[in-house]
Amino acid sequence: MQPSRPHKRSRRALTHRERARCALRGEQPDFVPHFEIEFQETGRDFGGRTLFGLPGEPDRTGLTALDISRHNARLRTDIAERFDHSMVVSTFTPRCPGRTFEEESIEQIKLLRDLVGDDRMVLGGGDPTYAIPGADMEQFVASLFEEPQRMKDEAQRRVDETLKSFAAYRDAGAEGFVLWSDYAFNSGPFLSPDMFAEFVTPYLKQTIDGIRALGCYAIKHTDGNIMPVIDQIISCRPHALHSLDPMAGMDIRLIKERYGRQVCLIGNVHCAYMQTGTPQQIRESAEYAMTHGKPGGGYIFSTSNCVFQGMPLKSYDLIHAIWEANRDYT
Repeated sequence: MQPSRPHKRSRRALTHRERARCALRGEQPDFVPHFEIEFQETGRDFGGRTLFGLPGEPDRTGLTALDISRHNARLRTDIAERFDHSMVVSTFTPRCPGRTFEEESIEQIKLLRDLVGDDRMVLGGGDPTYAIPGADMEQFVASLFEEPQRMKDEAQRRVDETLKSFAAYRDAGAEGFVLWSDYAFNSGPFLSPDMFAEFVTPYLKQTIDGIRALGCYAIKHTDGNIMPVIDQIISCRPHALHSLDPMAGMDIRLIKERYGRQVCLIGNVHCAYMQTGTPQQIRESAEYAMTHGKPGGGYIFSTSNCVFQGMPLKSYDLIHAIWEANRDYT
């Protein structure tokens, strides 16, 4: 990434898509872009519509797979328009009988591309790299020690398959990809830095190199305290780093000072405050993120995770108003 610099001004306002591109390149657009990696809480502003693929999804009776894809694409587009998001992400692709995840993702991306036109960036999602394991944690850890080559072979297979899918998503209209494997708890990474360097970093680098070769943008998401491995992540050259989790002590001021000329930063608005905090706590977190993320460009405003189901939308209204009041560079 080049040092942050103002985008060359034109007489017309930039589109949301152009703003996102500027920020992802480390440049300074006319104002700070805004987006959410996921927006699950839609009950108030969107006629009670809920995304298929989430708990409490609408009744599928009588609906075809295309009906479901159209519903999700339309709702995602309405969310982006309502809250001025510069990018829209194809996540929570609902599984329909007889269709693969890749087929459904391609259809969703095409629908989103048609709906948002040239105004917003469309992103796909996936991540082949090893994340914090779920129920099989003990077996996963044992395999790293007992069968390291098999685990590396599996990591390579996943990278190769993911990049094939990403090429298809690019051809369908995706301009970038969210890599969503979580690497860390609040206390620190699941793997030690040495093990991370062995089992994650080479495969993350291959994935990002492959995304760049497709002419697309790579946004690396991970929750938790990633400071012990952040240098490794940055060395893989993602265009952006999300979510800069303040609940894990990730301080956007420090990260901007150290890495702001190498990677676009996204997030840092405290999600726990968005759920249970006071308006003052929410305001302070949003203003802190804008104050320290915005200068010089290379920043996209968002929460530190997503707008999950049950989050009071009045909290989101508050940070949206703070963004509107402070977004301009001129």
